[in-house]
Amino acid sequence: MQHKNIKRIVDTYLDNEMPADIRGRFFGWLRSSANRDDKERALESYWERLDAAETLDRASKLERLHRDIRRRSLRRFVRFAAAAAILIAAIVGIDFIAIDNYLRRNVRTEIVTTACDKGECTLPDGSKIWLNSGSVLRYYGDFADGKRIVELEGEGFFKVSRDPSRPFILKTDDMDIEVLGTEFDVINYKDFGTTEAILCSGSIRASGGRLPTPVVMRPGDRLVYDKKSGRTTLQQVDASNYSQWFNDTIAFDNMPMTDILINLERRYAIEIDAPEQWANSLRMTFKIKHNEDIDDVLHAMSLVVGIRYTREGRRITVIPDAGAARTPHGRNGRNRS
Repeated sequence: MQHKNIKRIVDTYLDNEMPADIRGRFFGWLRSSANRDDKERALESYWERLDAAETLDRASKLERLHRDIRRRSLRRFVRFAAAAAILIAAIVGIDFIAIDNYLRRNVRTEIVTTACDKGECTLPDGSKIWLNSGSVLRYYGDFADGKRIVELEGEGFFKVSRDPSRPFILKTDDMDIEVLGTEFDVINYKDFGTTEAILCSGSIRASGGRLPTPVVMRPGDRLVYDKKSGRTTLQQVDASNYSQWFNDTIAFDNMPMTDILINLERRYAIEIDAPEQWANSLRMTFKIKHNEDIDDVLHAMSLVVGIRYTREGRRITVIPDAGAARTPHGRNGRNRS
């Protein structure tokens, strides 16, 4: 047997989750005397590659990862190589149909966006999802067995294909959201103080996770779970403020500053604090193009309305110039419409 084929088998097995019966047969094949030298070299090559990767400078590894991902804005990682599956089936003696069926149900797919990019993808059932920056969408198999279950870290806007026989379930740490066919936005960044769901059309049911009771939502509802207090609030909002962030251009035409700040939060995956009375008293007209940085946008706004701002991680605090209207408690990411 050629060494490169054995190497592909070893790499594929070690880089992917396999069921118990395949693991047993793989190790049986690995222990057999046939092609022992090639097997040992393949294992040595695998371990050496891991060691070499661990010694790379962390910053350079992250820089390279971000550079690679930016080339496509959105990357799709499928943790299995079909050619290697055929090799394992042929060499280890496992029925390939059984492996193929297992993979169709269980192989994990992850869709990732960097801190600088957004992306769009279509799931196996035809549902479309827009991911905000720094997000991960995860699902298993191809939904062929009737289950449509996805997991989200970060923010995503979902247009779910209607299929009453296969409910669509979105899982987060704080809540599960079940839908049949609808459009909604979910915000689930680990370093945000809240997990949110905003319904644009259709109907969804949020339950499980850390929610005390299930909540059925109607269009325009915004469900907020406060991670610190454990409290849940439901309020009516303008859902369009939460469904424009992935467009190439966003235009504000005499829009209240409160709504503008919501759009900026979603556009740049940040949280903005600003005095509520000040934000409610102003309106602005301007346009944001897809490649404009948040600092450039805030600087341009400051030339018109007179503001300063501070930034700490994902949180921005807007400070109006002296004399601007303000209240003791600022507008924040948990209590706004």
